[in-house]
Amino acid sequence: MVGMKKSIFFWLYFIASIILATYFACRIITSQMGRGPISLVKHIHITSNSNDFNPDTIKMAIGISGETKIRSIDLRQINKRILAVPGIKKSATRRLSNGDIVIKTEKYNIVALWSDGVSYYPLSSDGTKINSPSDTYNENSLVFRGEVPNDLSEIIASASVLSEYIDYLNMVESRRWNIHTKNGTTIYLPENNFTDAINKINVLNQTNNLLSRKLDIIDMRDNARILVKTKK
Repeated sequence: MVGMKKSIFFWLYFIASIILATYFACRIITSQMGRGPISLVKHIHITSNSNDFNPDTIKMAIGISGETKIRSIDLRQINKRILAVPGIKKSATRRLSNGDIVIKTEKYNIVALWSDGVSYYPLSSDGTKINSPSDTYNENSLVFRGEVPNDLSEIIASASVLSEYIDYLNMVESRRWNIHTKNGTTIYLPENNFTDAINKINVLNQTNNLLSRKLDIIDMRDNARILVKTKK
């Protein structure tokens, strides 16, 4: 009797497994053939490494609707469109057998601005200029002009103490930085140890209001002395 019950349960489980396997196989085959509702895109899931990310921007760029057949989607083209969105650094797209599209994006880390003298472009920490210009900017943002290196972290960390006085920074001959202040003074920073030079300027400014004076040039390239040229 016990053996008969085990035999019955075995065959019930076996039949159930065959039915389920057949069902899912049919769904997969139907999807691959582009037939039935499962062949259409159901949901698009978009994630990002940024908290201020707007998924609607990505959805507009990729142009996928619920009437799109999931197997007709070219993932390389989707990623290409996403990377054309200003501020997007990386993109990875997957399609799932249940009709979902999963998109993972990474935004650039915006740390400053770059200007051509007219417009202001978001500038990432790796020196990438984002093609999203504006005519205005936050006055406490650091602004760069001309060429920029691949790593801005050190100059930004150092120059931030003077941000309220800085108009813009520019690199000279790919070797060193000049700081241009809002009152027209140009600070020549040394090629090496520019952090120490900026700290000296900051101390002198706090004690003697150095950056409020009518100076043309403050030359910090000689570690032994500071050369100052007044405006004519």
